[in-house]
Amino acid sequence: MRKMNTILILLIGSMFAYRYRYQLVNFILGQRSIRRFFIHSSLRIPYLRDKFVHRVFQ
Repeated sequence: MRKMNTILILLIGSMFAYRYRYQLVNFILGQRSIRRFFIHSSLRIPYLRDKFVHRVFQ
């Protein structure tokens, strides 16, 4: 019974996250510190950094 409740909660949570995914991303990235961390972390990946720099100085 406990396992079924856990699966049901995960399923409902996944459906909620999928339905409101853009609002969740906007809310999360609306936080300045989280946005700075995300940008800083993504620019450490060479492929993403090269794509970003190429677009900025195109």
